[in-house]
Amino acid sequence: MSASSEFQRLADVVRRLRQPDGCPWDKFQTHDSIKRNLVEESGEFLDALEDRNLEGMREELGDLMLQVLFHAQIASEQGEFTLEEICKEEADKLIRRHPHVFGENHADNAVEALNRWEQSKVGEAGEQSRRKSVMDGVPRSMPGLSRAQKAQTKAGRNGFEWPEATRLQDALAKVDEELAEVKEALAEDNAEHVAEELGDLLFVVTNVARIRGLEGEELLHAAVRKFIRRFQYMEKATAEAGCKMTDNSSAEWTALWQKAKKDASLR
Repeated sequence: MSASSEFQRLADVVRRLRQPDGCPWDKFQTHDSIKRNLVEESGEFLDALEDRNLEGMREELGDLMLQVLFHAQIASEQGEFTLEEICKEEADKLIRRHPHVFGENHADNAVEALNRWEQSKVGEAGEQSRRKSVMDGVPRSMPGLSRAQKAQTKAGRNGFEWPEATRLQDALAKVDEELAEVKEALAEDNAEHVAEELGDLLFVVTNVARIRGLEGEELLHAAVRKFIRRFQYMEKATAEAGCKMTDNSSAEWTALWQKAKKDASLR
């Protein structure tokens, strides 16, 4: 069967599940009740991608597609919009935002292609009516570091940016400034102020990643994975010594951590 026919088959299965004589659980769901599933399935796909697990990627993409079809079916039942409208609008938008492919404009590299995309968005009536600020395009439900970086990128593209020659140095100076403010807040022992300044510090550190062309969210995930690998090493070493982790002294933890850091397989 073709991809289009299999897609229609999947849509028909979802529709059937929502019928009066369908699945009691599926019939009960609403946009709000399943909204977190989209985030979870996205995370599971990203895990499979990082592991280069092709079978897992295929499965998780299917689960992601299910979430789209589920929301489309609920919307169709409530007279909000249809799956056909979703597909048409997205195809129209892709064609409109790729004038270098479907029109007479040209793009010789990825940077030019991105500029064409951004230019095409500016003149869209729907885009202008929905968004009164460039920041309206920063989703509230994005992970924190990704949201910070997207806001910084949008601000930079609209002129709120340090001069290119000193951009990295200026960003690092802000890190030093915010770190000093965190220390001051800690010295004051003001919980609300500490929380605010720690947030500011995370924000400016993420900006350094943006300037270097790195994704802060991915960097943090990589750091967490590395920490977990090293902790599991210490966990195993402690068990092999016949001890409990909670019995390790500070010096023992430090020694184990240094060993873990020296192990090339744990980097």
